[in-house]
Amino acid sequence: MKKYFIVLFIFIIVIILGVNFIDKNDSNVSSTNVAKSITYGVEDIPDDLTTISNLNSYDTDIICATSKGLVCKNAKGEIVPSLASEYTVSPDGIQYEFKIRDDIYWSNNSKITAEDIIEYFRQLIKEEKDENITSILNVYGARDYKNGKNTFDKSVAIKAQDNSIIIRLNQRDDKFLEELTKPQYRIRKYLILWRDIKRNYDSLIYSGDYKIESVGSENITLRKNDNSNAKLDVINIIKDSSTEQSMASYEIGGRDIVINPPSSELNKLKDENNLITIPKPLGVYLIINNDGSIPMQGRREIYNNIYKSIGEYQNLNSSEFDLAEGCYFREDKENLNVIQIRKVNSNKEGSWSRPQVLTIIAKDDKLNRILCRTIKEWFAKNTEITVKYNLASDEEFSDYYFTKKYDMILMSSSAIYSDREKFYTNFEKYFNDTDKKILDKIRAEDSNKSYYPLEESLFNNYNILPLCFQNENIALSNKITSINFDGNGNIDFSNIE
Repeated sequence: MKKYFIVLFIFIIVIILGVNFIDKNDSNVSSTNVAKSITYGVEDIPDDLTTISNLNSYDTDIICATSKGLVCKNAKGEIVPSLASEYTVSPDGIQYEFKIRDDIYWSNNSKITAEDIIEYFRQLIKEEKDENITSILNVYGARDYKNGKNTFDKSVAIKAQDNSIIIRLNQRDDKFLEELTKPQYRIRKYLILWRDIKRNYDSLIYSGDYKIESVGSENITLRKNDNSNAKLDVINIIKDSSTEQSMASYEIGGRDIVINPPSSELNKLKDENNLITIPKPLGVYLIINNDGSIPMQGRREIYNNIYKSIGEYQNLNSSEFDLAEGCYFREDKENLNVIQIRKVNSNKEGSWSRPQVLTIIAKDDKLNRILCRTIKEWFAKNTEITVKYNLASDEEFSDYYFTKKYDMILMSSSAIYSDREKFYTNFEKYFNDTDKKILDKIRAEDSNKSYYPLEESLFNNYNILPLCFQNENIALSNKITSINFDGNGNIDFSNIE
């Protein structure tokens, strides 16, 4: 009997140890499986992914995850081959040749050919709005084809030659390659079927690292293609009514990524090392009404006080935006000489008859609500001026004469240094006659265009002034150790770890 109990005791010990061993392994396996999928929330699930006109950056993330272009822009902003293995440009900048890789496949494992890519460009020219494909419409014959004047095969200078694609432009476009990195140029099969993605996703084949596995009114699931080297197997995109809802799910482990979490959470996330802040090429600018009602010293003082107010907010909330420091573009912040000169000019003292009330109009969005509230509270605390503001609808804000009724306008704008002409064109309707003449003179120059004289006029006369540059903030769960964005600001899901 004693031997029986000894054997039974040993057997029980083995079972307990065995169970513990299995539990530990099961835990590791479960952890590994979970680590291969992520979940993040968006405000809406798109029905139509055909054109980018009505898509936000989260929607174009889906296009970028499921599609690749001839070239792409990496996280450093460098243009590198993607579906193309290499490219060459003719000395006159008119002709581009892209050699297509021989190891690229659709999600059904059929080979992606030069003809497939050309067929996509044909569909893109027909389907996409002109303003989103200006570079491809500069291809010889493309605009005539879009307008129905000629056939694609006979008139458009996008041709296959062996395993290469040759594209010939009407005129030199130094931004052509950069444009080809954008989401609208990612190669897709049967573009028109993307108009009803919920119905057609299963009929499509995909050129990217992921394919759409399922679509519902509340979620989209992406699964890694068999031929992809992406680290994640599954991406679950869930509809949340607000970032607050996303954040609540994040707190209990239901979301791994929250894009632009509530402002009140940023400092906490940063302290926990769960926040990534990425500079965006998007600025906020102060336009002071140039009808003569506010003298120069008044304009200078108003700008200084507004800048102080948002500076105090930024000191306590450093992730939301970066101060402009007198610069119209982030890149100019490296020019310490310009910063110092503008700082000295803005600190000149003088007297003026201060009004009792100042009015501001801004488009109603998250950052403008913060800025307007901050400015109003700062003026109430530090001056005898009352600030009143209107957070306007898109329709109201687009009405030039309506906005000119206010003393000041807060205006957001894309601030891409390489596209300064587009930047200043956005503000042109608020220029005075002197500024318009300076811009016209710059436009007339063939090369080596310098916008510095225009910036000096705008700043020194306190007409249009830079306030801050926006940041993208991303909350990450402990499951994610690194996340990258491509040079156009889209999530690179293939490299998430």
